[in-house]
Amino acid sequence: MTLYFALDTATDRPTLALAASGERGTDVTLGSRRDLSRQIEQVTARMLAERGARPGDLDGVVVADGPGSFTGLRIGIAFGKGLARALGVPLFAAPSLLGAAHAAAPQGGTVHVAYDALRGDVYRALYRLHGEEPRSIEVLLAPELVPADAPAPFGIELIRADGSHASAAALLRLVHVPNGAAPLADPAAWEPFYGRPAEAEARYLARHGPPAGC
Repeated sequence: MTLYFALDTATDRPTLALAASGERGTDVTLGSRRDLSRQIEQVTARMLAERGARPGDLDGVVVADGPGSFTGLRIGIAFGKGLARALGVPLFAAPSLLGAAHAAAPQGGTVHVAYDALRGDVYRALYRLHGEEPRSIEVLLAPELVPADAPAPFGIELIRADGSHASAAALLRLVHVPNGAAPLADPAAWEPFYGRPAEAEARYLARHGPPAGC
Protein backbone atom coordinates (compact mmCIF):
# COMPACT_ATOMS: atom_id res chain seq x y z
CA MET A 1 0.00 0.00 0.00
CA THR A 2 1.31 3.45 -0.91
CA LEU A 3 0.31 6.61 0.93
CA TYR A 4 0.26 10.01 -0.79
CA PHE A 5 -0.31 13.56 0.45
CA ALA A 6 -1.66 16.21 -1.94
CA LEU A 7 -2.06 19.99 -1.96
CA ASP A 8 -4.08 22.22 -4.27
CA THR A 9 -3.30 25.80 -3.26
CA ALA A 10 -3.97 27.54 -6.59
CA THR A 11 -7.22 29.26 -5.49
CA ASP A 12 -8.73 31.10 -2.53
CA ARG A 13 -10.01 27.69 -1.37
CA PRO A 14 -6.85 25.68 -0.55
CA THR A 15 -7.40 21.94 -0.15
CA LEU A 16 -5.26 19.14 1.31
CA ALA A 17 -5.84 15.38 1.02
CA LEU A 18 -4.27 12.15 2.25
CA ALA A 19 -5.03 8.72 0.81
CA ALA A 20 -3.53 5.32 0.09
CA SER A 21 -3.56 3.74 -3.35
CA GLY A 22 -7.06 2.60 -4.26
CA GLU A 23 -8.73 5.11 -1.91
CA ARG A 24 -10.62 8.17 -3.11
CA GLY A 25 -9.46 10.47 -0.33
CA THR A 26 -11.33 13.38 1.20
CA ASP A 27 -10.50 17.07 0.86
CA VAL A 28 -9.66 19.10 3.95
CA THR A 29 -10.50 22.70 3.03
CA LEU A 30 -8.86 25.74 4.58
CA GLY A 31 -10.74 29.02 4.80
CA SER A 32 -8.39 31.19 2.74
CA ARG A 33 -4.81 31.72 1.64
CA ARG A 34 -4.18 33.48 4.97
CA ASP A 35 -5.22 30.29 6.74
CA LEU A 36 -2.92 28.35 4.43
CA SER A 37 0.18 30.27 5.44
CA ARG A 38 -0.67 29.99 9.14
CA GLN A 39 -2.05 26.46 9.34
CA ILE A 40 -0.55 24.25 6.63
CA GLU A 41 1.91 22.48 8.94
CA GLN A 42 -0.60 21.98 11.76
CA VAL A 43 -3.35 20.71 9.46
CA THR A 44 -0.96 18.30 7.73
CA ALA A 45 0.22 16.94 11.07
CA ARG A 46 -3.38 16.50 12.24
CA MET A 47 -4.36 14.66 9.06
CA LEU A 48 -1.50 12.20 9.49
CA ALA A 49 -2.23 11.71 13.19
CA GLU A 50 -5.93 11.04 12.54
CA ARG A 51 -4.89 8.27 10.18
CA GLY A 52 -2.39 6.87 12.64
CA ALA A 53 0.45 7.70 10.26
CA ARG A 54 3.71 9.62 10.48
CA PRO A 55 5.41 11.79 7.83
CA GLY A 56 7.84 8.93 7.21
CA ASP A 57 4.94 6.74 6.08
CA LEU A 58 4.38 8.91 2.99
CA ASP A 59 5.44 7.49 -0.36
CA GLY A 60 4.95 10.68 -2.36
CA VAL A 61 3.69 14.27 -2.37
CA VAL A 62 1.40 15.70 -5.07
CA VAL A 63 0.98 19.41 -5.85
CA ALA A 64 -1.20 21.43 -8.19
CA ASP A 65 1.34 23.23 -10.36
CA GLY A 66 -0.79 26.14 -11.59
CA PRO A 67 -1.97 28.28 -13.08
CA GLY A 68 -3.56 30.18 -10.24
CA SER A 69 -2.85 32.42 -7.27
CA PHE A 70 0.82 33.39 -7.19
CA THR A 71 0.93 33.55 -3.39
CA GLY A 72 -1.08 30.37 -2.87
CA LEU A 73 1.06 28.38 -5.28
CA ARG A 74 4.29 29.65 -3.71
CA ILE A 75 3.20 28.61 -0.22
CA GLY A 76 1.82 25.19 -1.18
CA ILE A 77 4.62 24.22 -3.52
CA ALA A 78 7.37 25.38 -1.16
CA PHE A 79 5.79 23.19 1.54
CA GLY A 80 5.38 20.26 -0.86
CA LYS A 81 8.97 20.54 -2.07
CA GLY A 82 10.31 20.72 1.46
CA LEU A 83 8.25 17.74 2.61
CA ALA A 84 9.27 15.57 -0.35
CA ARG A 85 12.94 16.49 0.03
CA ALA A 86 12.98 15.88 3.79
CA LEU A 87 11.36 12.47 3.38
CA GLY A 88 13.26 11.49 0.23
CA VAL A 89 10.04 10.72 -1.68
CA PRO A 90 8.92 11.70 -5.20
CA LEU A 91 7.16 15.00 -5.84
CA PHE A 92 4.31 14.76 -8.39
CA ALA A 93 2.66 17.69 -10.18
CA ALA A 94 -0.49 18.17 -12.23
CA PRO A 95 -2.21 21.31 -13.59
CA SER A 96 -4.61 22.88 -11.11
CA LEU A 97 -7.19 23.11 -13.91
CA LEU A 98 -6.96 19.35 -14.47
CA GLY A 99 -7.71 18.63 -10.82
CA ALA A 100 -10.71 20.97 -11.00
CA ALA A 101 -11.92 19.32 -14.21
CA HIS A 102 -11.84 15.86 -12.62
CA ALA A 103 -13.59 17.14 -9.48
CA ALA A 104 -16.31 18.78 -11.61
CA ALA A 105 -16.84 15.74 -13.86
CA PRO A 106 -15.97 12.66 -11.74
CA GLN A 107 -17.71 10.29 -14.18
CA GLY A 108 -15.45 11.43 -17.01
CA GLY A 109 -16.18 13.38 -20.17
CA THR A 110 -14.93 16.48 -21.95
CA VAL A 111 -14.48 19.45 -19.64
CA HIS A 112 -13.62 23.08 -20.37
CA VAL A 113 -12.56 24.68 -17.09
CA ALA A 114 -11.51 28.24 -16.25
CA TYR A 115 -10.11 30.07 -13.22
CA ASP A 116 -10.32 33.80 -12.59
CA ALA A 117 -6.96 35.36 -13.48
CA LEU A 118 -7.95 38.93 -12.47
CA ARG A 119 -7.77 42.00 -14.76
CA GLY A 120 -10.61 40.65 -16.91
CA ASP A 121 -8.80 37.42 -17.83
CA VAL A 122 -9.17 33.70 -17.08
CA TYR A 123 -6.90 30.69 -17.15
CA ARG A 124 -8.58 27.96 -19.16
CA ALA A 125 -7.94 24.44 -20.40
CA LEU A 126 -9.86 21.64 -22.10
CA TYR A 127 -9.56 17.96 -21.13
CA ARG A 128 -11.19 14.67 -22.06
CA LEU A 129 -11.25 12.33 -19.05
CA HIS A 130 -11.78 8.63 -19.68
CA GLY A 131 -13.55 6.88 -16.82
CA GLU A 132 -14.47 7.69 -13.23
CA GLU A 133 -10.99 6.72 -12.09
CA PRO A 134 -9.17 8.15 -15.14
CA ARG A 135 -7.41 5.54 -17.21
CA SER A 136 -6.10 8.22 -19.52
CA ILE A 137 -6.45 11.94 -20.11
CA GLU A 138 -6.43 13.77 -23.43
CA VAL A 139 -5.20 17.36 -23.24
CA LEU A 140 -7.30 19.10 -25.89
CA LEU A 141 -6.24 22.60 -24.85
CA ALA A 142 -3.30 23.13 -22.48
CA PRO A 143 -3.70 25.77 -19.76
CA GLU A 144 -3.54 29.28 -21.17
CA LEU A 145 -4.44 32.87 -20.31
CA VAL A 146 -7.34 34.39 -22.30
CA PRO A 147 -9.93 37.21 -21.93
CA ALA A 148 -12.81 36.26 -19.65
CA ASP A 149 -15.36 36.75 -22.46
CA ALA A 150 -13.53 34.43 -24.89
CA PRO A 151 -15.98 31.81 -26.25
CA ALA A 152 -15.74 28.22 -25.11
CA PRO A 153 -13.76 26.18 -27.66
CA PHE A 154 -15.53 23.55 -29.74
CA GLY A 155 -18.89 24.48 -28.19
CA ILE A 156 -18.12 22.70 -24.91
CA GLU A 157 -19.89 24.12 -21.87
CA LEU A 158 -17.61 26.16 -19.62
CA ILE A 159 -17.16 25.22 -15.95
CA ARG A 160 -16.28 28.47 -14.21
CA ALA A 161 -14.09 27.35 -11.33
CA ASP A 162 -14.25 29.93 -8.54
CA GLY A 163 -12.34 27.63 -6.24
CA SER A 164 -15.32 25.40 -5.47
CA HIS A 165 -13.90 22.68 -7.74
CA ALA A 166 -10.34 22.84 -6.38
CA SER A 167 -9.57 19.36 -5.07
CA ALA A 168 -6.38 17.85 -3.69
CA ALA A 169 -8.22 14.51 -3.50
CA ALA A 170 -8.79 14.66 -7.26
CA LEU A 171 -5.04 15.15 -7.75
CA LEU A 172 -4.38 11.94 -5.80
CA ARG A 173 -6.48 10.00 -8.30
CA LEU A 174 -4.35 11.37 -11.16
CA VAL A 175 -1.03 9.91 -9.93
CA HIS A 176 0.62 7.74 -12.61
CA VAL A 177 -2.31 8.36 -15.03
CA PRO A 178 -1.03 9.26 -18.53
CA ASN A 179 -1.09 13.07 -18.83
CA GLY A 180 -2.11 13.23 -15.15
CA ALA A 181 0.16 13.78 -12.13
CA ALA A 182 3.74 13.02 -13.14
CA PRO A 183 6.86 12.71 -10.95
CA LEU A 184 9.29 15.61 -11.28
CA ALA A 185 12.81 14.72 -12.34
CA ASP A 186 14.40 17.69 -10.51
CA PRO A 187 11.99 19.09 -7.89
CA ALA A 188 14.53 21.56 -6.50
CA ALA A 189 14.92 23.36 -9.84
CA TRP A 190 11.27 23.06 -10.88
CA GLU A 191 8.86 26.02 -10.73
CA PRO A 192 5.08 25.95 -11.29
CA PHE A 193 3.20 27.60 -14.15
CA TYR A 194 2.03 30.82 -12.50
CA GLY A 195 0.32 31.99 -15.67
CA ARG A 196 1.27 35.63 -15.17
CA PRO A 197 3.48 37.72 -12.86
CA ALA A 198 2.41 38.42 -9.29
CA GLU A 199 0.33 41.59 -8.87
CA ALA A 200 3.21 43.49 -7.28
CA GLU A 201 5.55 42.47 -10.11
CA ALA A 202 2.96 43.43 -12.75
CA ARG A 203 2.53 46.89 -11.21
CA TYR A 204 6.29 47.37 -11.10
CA LEU A 205 6.69 46.35 -14.75
CA ALA A 206 3.83 48.64 -15.81
CA ARG A 207 5.46 51.56 -14.02
CA HIS A 208 9.16 50.96 -14.71
CA GLY A 209 9.36 48.43 -17.56
CA PRO A 210 11.58 45.30 -17.54
CA PRO A 211 15.05 45.53 -15.96
CA ALA A 212 17.90 46.40 -18.31
CA GLY A 213 19.22 43.40 -20.19
CA CYS A 214 15.97 41.40 -19.96
